[in-house]
Amino acid sequence: MNPFPSDQPLGSSGEDRRDRVVGPSGAYESRSEAPHRIRPTRRIADAVVALLATQVFLLGAEALALLNRIRLAERAREGHFVTLAEVEQANNLVVASAVVWFVLFAVTGIVWCVWQHRAQRNAIELADGKLEFTPGWAVGWWFVPFANLVKPFQTVRELWKASHDGYNGRVVATWSVIGWWWGLWLGASVLGRFIVRGGSLKSPSDVIRHDTWEIVANGVTIVAAILAIMIVRSVVALQERAVAPPVLGPLPPMPIAGVLVPEMPPPPPAG
Repeated sequence: MNPFPSDQPLGSSGEDRRDRVVGPSGAYESRSEAPHRIRPTRRIADAVVALLATQVFLLGAEALALLNRIRLAERAREGHFVTLAEVEQANNLVVASAVVWFVLFAVTGIVWCVWQHRAQRNAIELADGKLEFTPGWAVGWWFVPFANLVKPFQTVRELWKASHDGYNGRVVATWSVIGWWWGLWLGASVLGRFIVRGGSLKSPSDVIRHDTWEIVANGVTIVAAILAIMIVRSVVALQERAVAPPVLGPLPPMPIAGVLVPEMPPPPPAG
């Protein structure tokens, strides 16, 4: 006697209960035939985009503050008079812009992780559970030393591909934007470490060299942030399109008892 009367017998395809989910009627149905249960990520994605765009603005503001300090350092190196008030004001602008950006960067990282976790869960649903990375590890790899040099790129690449057509999306060529985004992100991180270890600023020449590299790092980070915005928007659009209902067009002519029935017009728009 079958203790699970709601279970359907295994088919010739070899599916077992792990390949099936409970449908609306309470009976098991194939994962490939079950409707995808996708949670919307539009709002959290918009928050990520807004935070990244604000980072771009703040990095630009910091670059202007650095340029102002470089101008003062060049004046001092050339022997022109520079007041202590000017130096302090220039330093305060640089420090303030850097602190605000760092706080925003931390907030952006948290919101990004929330978005990626939700988007990866949707991608797993679209791929019928056949992806390599779980939502937890899609986020967790960001915090594993050395592995976070490669794994986050792989998780985002898998997320973007699976958002096309689920498991079949693995055959889609990797979007070049993802590769450029990750390469620039790593480049900005390397530049940041190089700048931190550059030593103290004991002379105007040290200030000029330090701030010039800081501006370069800001520029690289700005481009990486813009590419990240493109990736987030692309993933959201792909997942929304994957679960959107098909658009009905005009019905083809149908022969009935030897008579060709003309085309039926499309249904009127709702509302």
